[in-house]
Amino acid sequence: MKRTIILGIALATTAPAAATAPTTAKEPTAAKEWEFIVNPYFMAPSIDGDLGVGPFDARVDASPSDVFSQLNWGVMGAVEANNGEWGLNLDVNYLNVDATDDGNRRFSVNGHQAAYTATVLRRVHPYAWVYAGARLSDMGVALDCNTNCPVAGDRSARRDASWVEFLGGFRATLPIDDRFDVTVNADVGGFGIGSEISVNAWPQLGVRIGERSRALIGYRLIYVKHESGDGSSRFVYDALTFGPTIGVEFRF
Repeated sequence: MKRTIILGIALATTAPAAATAPTTAKEPTAAKEWEFIVNPYFMAPSIDGDLGVGPFDARVDASPSDVFSQLNWGVMGAVEANNGEWGLNLDVNYLNVDATDDGNRRFSVNGHQAAYTATVLRRVHPYAWVYAGARLSDMGVALDCNTNCPVAGDRSARRDASWVEFLGGFRATLPIDDRFDVTVNADVGGFGIGSEISVNAWPQLGVRIGERSRALIGYRLIYVKHESGDGSSRFVYDALTFGPTIGVEFRF
């Protein structure tokens, strides 16, 4: 059922994306005027895990080509404001996907996913921040069995699921020279509220391409486990998502 449920990707690739905009590699001074950062980014995800919708269970094993061949449209990006000591970050992600099973067209899927993450940041070192916040995840899935349905008498399952979870993490930016630096984001969320657990690790190489802009190249690993509802309202997502990322950071 490799391509049956690609819909879990938005939740995994974007839901734990708190504090995505890295800090400048130069050592900061004391609190200053507020600076604004815009950070559009892109991920080419692979996904490995399990998805359950109503009476149906699917094993998800998708490559980046599987994902993008089924994608209708999507948005990924973050904005941040900080004054060198405190910061606010908002990450917004949305995907809309149609998916069909293998050549037998066993299942058809349509749906959307969105994740909205808001965090407060506090600088604790010239090159490091800690952050805490909340994430709203929203998913709508419509699954139709076309042939050889695994559950007798059932040919479709539809489920809307949304939840809020809390998270905490850190962000460190280590300068290499005046042009290059390395940024690492890591956070943990859920703790049985919203999701059972969500873990995000995201190292990135920053390359200065202008006085107030940088290119960001990285690799992201995300694990999310969530389960809610019973019977026809059952929804299960338990998967690891991983893959390269690329983005651009603009400061104003």
